[in-house]
Amino acid sequence: MKQGLAWEEGIAKGAAVAAWRLPHGEKAFLLQDFSGGTILEEGWNLANVASGFLAVPFIGLPYFLQADSVTSFPLHSVESSQPFVAPAENPVKKTQFMTWVAEAIQAIKQGPLQKVVLSRTDEQDLPADFTVMAALEELGAAYPNAFVCALSIPALGGVWMCATPEILVEQNAAGIFRTISLAGTQSGVDADGVAISASQARWSQKEIEEQAFVSRYIIDCFKKIRLREYTEIGPKTISTGNLLHLRTEYIVDTKAMDFPQLPGLMLGLLHPTSAVCGTPKQEAIDFISATESHDRSMYSGYVGPVNLGNATHLFVNLRTVEIRGTKAVFYAGCGITEDSIPEKEWQETQMKCQTLQRVLMQ
Repeated sequence: MKQGLAWEEGIAKGAAVAAWRLPHGEKAFLLQDFSGGTILEEGWNLANVASGFLAVPFIGLPYFLQADSVTSFPLHSVESSQPFVAPAENPVKKTQFMTWVAEAIQAIKQGPLQKVVLSRTDEQDLPADFTVMAALEELGAAYPNAFVCALSIPALGGVWMCATPEILVEQNAAGIFRTISLAGTQSGVDADGVAISASQARWSQKEIEEQAFVSRYIIDCFKKIRLREYTEIGPKTISTGNLLHLRTEYIVDTKAMDFPQLPGLMLGLLHPTSAVCGTPKQEAIDFISATESHDRSMYSGYVGPVNLGNATHLFVNLRTVEIRGTKAVFYAGCGITEDSIPEKEWQETQMKCQTLQRVLMQ
């Protein structure tokens, strides 16, 4: 596996390395920054960023990997035929997380907080034969409509991997801009393990409201920059492996509107979105900082190639795992509203952790 060798050699030489495949992509890419990557300063602008790869934490300055070397390779692995056995629940983590959720519900009832996204971690031992590039191929096969990525930056330590369906900002060579609101989660399989079709999904008022929060947030961002000409598609139910979500898509023709700066402006307004943070934004950030006992780091930030082939594809870093030696630290979160039920929110994070566990832990 040439790309596996290039990945290992790049890391051994102190390079920052990113490997990814776009949703429904026929090939993957491996980018190396021989300098180890740089941190962009406050006030950076997407329009002034060179060709490369961006990795931005939930809170903090971006890491930029310049495209010193970019190669493509096919992803042709098949999914594992072994049945997935979910890791046992951790009762301590469950009690802690459900306490956080209960506290969030009370804070929302008191206001001004309307919604907050709380996350947790789940640590597991990796299989003895685990390799990053083999795992990336398995993720690509298991989740064809997701952005799959592996990222190693010396300053971060470890390796971050994701299989995320959520576009933050995307613009193709023709100038077509896209962003989406993605929220609401339910299992994509029934009690017998049979896939549930999108047309069979039934959504609760709480899930519909959660998705509406994110959609309204995007529209409010458009209003701030006086953007009125956009196409809205949805909400629709989409399937991402073992999960179903509600998604609404927003499309703008930046060339027709002579608005080339739109991606950079929206990036500054959107991140962190209400889908990973909450509403109002600052109150949600404050609650998360005071409540969560872990550092989110790259989880719920965003990653992706920028200005490569006159296109930019940035995705919210969800369905995320951090590889630390022989350990895998899985991250998952859920949106808390006044109607949340702590037990159900815990189960949602279980399902989200299993998105990567069912591939990496086989």
